[in-house]
Amino acid sequence: MHSFALSFNYHQLKEFMQMAIINENLIRLDADLATQEAVFQELSKMAYLNNRVTNQQVIVTGLKMREAETTTGFGNGIAIPHTKNKAVKKPTVIVLRNKQLINWHSLDGKPVNTIISLLVPVDRGDTHLRMLAKLSRQMMHHEFTDTLKFDDQQQILTTISAVLQEGQK
Repeated sequence: MHSFALSFNYHQLKEFMQMAIINENLIRLDADLATQEAVFQELSKMAYLNNRVTNQQVIVTGLKMREAETTTGFGNGIAIPHTKNKAVKKPTVIVLRNKQLINWHSLDGKPVNTIISLLVPVDRGDTHLRMLAKLSRQMMHHEFTDTLKFDDQQQILTTISAVLQEGQK
């Protein structure tokens, strides 16, 4: 008797992982970037290399435009840059942990080294608002922020996936 997971062949499993809002390829824990611009470039590159967006520069511009409205620096060293954009193919969450602290004009006035980026297609209604709300609520819990700041890739993937699936069942 085969388990459910074993009933997938490699290509089906790979396709399933690519459809997920977040996967291990969308989590980078060793970035060494010096500026917000460099972070936006890296997020866009990660999204592009994982077939999540059609145009890197359009994503960078979208992230910058959103940041110009008001800071996405949530506080406690964490920022949540996001864009709802025509270049986004599917809803995506990217996590980036940076070695350097970056000035982000955060709500608490402190620099950032942990980034959770949300990329949402234009045609997905309020998807970005729901994702943002779910993740923002978790920012009040030290267990969640500590996971983002200190845990490994698999724990971050598991935690964010669980948060995004809340209320979906």
